[in-house]
Amino acid sequence: MTDSTFDLACWLGQEAELVDAIGQPQFPARLLQALFTAVPIDTAFIVAHAPAHPPLMLEEGRVLAARRTEVHRYLSGPYLLDPVHLACVEGTPRGLVRLADIAPDEFHASEYYRSFYASHGLADEVNILIDLPGGGGIAVSMGRLAGHGAFSAAELAVLASIDPLIAASARRHWAAGPVIEDGAKQALHTHLEHAFNCFGAACLTEREAQIARLILRGHSSKSVASELAISTDTVRVHRKNIHAKLGINSQGELFSLFLSAIAKPEVV
Repeated sequence: MTDSTFDLACWLGQEAELVDAIGQPQFPARLLQALFTAVPIDTAFIVAHAPAHPPLMLEEGRVLAARRTEVHRYLSGPYLLDPVHLACVEGTPRGLVRLADIAPDEFHASEYYRSFYASHGLADEVNILIDLPGGGGIAVSMGRLAGHGAFSAAELAVLASIDPLIAASARRHWAAGPVIEDGAKQALHTHLEHAFNCFGAACLTEREAQIARLILRGHSSKSVASELAISTDTVRVHRKNIHAKLGINSQGELFSLFLSAIAKPEVV
């Protein structure tokens, strides 16, 4: 199907088996199949994001082979910078959302975006965010490559029209919550959060460290100023001090320091 020929009644008839799959091992894969039938999608996966827990991969059978390494590298720690992870953990928004609508203003210029999106030609991503019992959410992430262009308004309308059934089915399937990761992965998540929250603590002031974390997540100086209720000029001074104290000259070097910080117990 394409966005110009989508017939909701026809789709419902074809994808009724999704409801039959609720509670069965094949449900996650069947859910993605239903989405791929509705609109052209290049790559997709389903991840559960719960507060104080590492993300849990629920389905990766539709991830492009070229992206699998980056997806698993994402799950090893950089997810702490991901707008989708933050949206799920913080509880807003829900439903169909574009990455661009929930990301900070300079996210697409961030090293995180270059490393985990643009490096494999991903041009656009949309997510269906679904509440989890006990907090957090499930993200059904769907991506399009640059060669196929961003999701059109018509395609987004199609996804919005089937979102209620997709979300209701997922809530029913995961009504008890996804299986929590083992103790070792939970301990890793605790370390990662601590490393991120303490990033730069060895040489930066508390305010500078706070600003560095916002920059890593893709906030511009203007956005940082708005988040912290300070002036843009003050943010620029702090950024200059951060670079001087950390011995760096670019956001790329800041990102490299972050990756080093989450790779070991010591803080930068």
